Amino acid sequence: MKKRNLQNTLLLMAALLLASGCSRQDDKAPALRNVMLTSVSSLSGDASTTYPGVVEEGASVSAAFMADGKIARIAVKEGDRVHKGQLLAALDDSDYRIGVSQLEAQFNQMTKEKERMDAMFEKHNIAPNDYEKFQTGYEQLKLQLDGARRRLDYTRLNAPASGYISTKYMNEGELVGAGTPVVNIVDDSRLMASVDLPVGVYLERSHIAAASGSVPGVAGSIPLSIVSFTPDADNNMLYHMKLAIPSSVARELTPGMNISVTLETSENTKAEAIIPSRAIVAQDGKTFVWVYNAADSTIHRKAVTVEGAPSGKMSVVKGVMPGESIVETGVKQLYEGEKVNVLNRKDIGL
Repeated sequence: MKKRNLQNTLLLMAALLLASGCSRQDDKAPALRNVMLTSVSSLSGDASTTYPGVVEEGASVSAAFMADGKIARIAVKEGDRVHKGQLLAALDDSDYRIGVSQLEAQFNQMTKEKERMDAMFEKHNIAPNDYEKFQTGYEQLKLQLDGARRRLDYTRLNAPASGYISTKYMNEGELVGAGTPVVNIVDDSRLMASVDLPVGVYLERSHIAAASGSVPGVAGSIPLSIVSFTPDADNNMLYHMKLAIPSSVARELTPGMNISVTLETSENTKAEAIIPSRAIVAQDGKTFVWVYNAADSTIHRKAVTVEGAPSGKMSVVKGVMPGESIVETGVKQLYEGEKVNVLNRKDIGL
């Protein structure tokens, strides 16, 4: 009986040791590597896509005097609509008028003297050298008079363009120097639609066939024409585009209004995609990405060809399909068939 109890005790201890060993072995099982995924984006996009934008002025001009002086009058206020050539402001021109009057008196006197000198020269009663000196003095005085008259004209500030007064910088009675802005004019007859676009649209900008806009409260679709594409992306990898708004519609709009810009694109048969540059692994002269298999949480190598890099953050590649999930971070530490744990971007604050 005692022998049977001893055998049972030994068997129980052996079972406990085995269980303990298995538990320790399970504790040493490697943890899954954390990765962050990104979805492959297509370059082709939809045939018609709408983006939010804003209405901006096409041109803004700062009007300034071309002479120094004291402002005697400002004929406009902020918000006034002006036309090209309209009087905006005037300087106290007293000193300028005195200067012109003095030179006019001298010039009139010298003109009479010139008639006498011309008659004497024709009769050879004056030496040619003396006559040439007189002619030079006469021409110099004429130039001085012309300059004084121009400076007098500069005391009047006329609108260099049509539009409305957005800002008034100076007031009556203030001293102003030549070139100092007095008012700012916004030319609202040439408004622009400003919109930020993703890198895929920028790279395929040659495929944009037409553009149109819509503004809340303004009936109908507004035809737009592309003016410029900024080649530098901002921190959000967006490219800035400006489109001209027809002058026939511009009168109904004001800068700052929201506008929805719709781009019509022609067919694009290129099998190219956009992915983050850091998702690409370069090894042994080959480039590939890690494609995630959601069925078993494993990753697998897929060869890609890099077609271009519009920035250091994104690359254009061939070899992956739009919608595929690829690993974006820590790609150099992974291996074929590895099982991974996918991190949620929201959980890590992205």
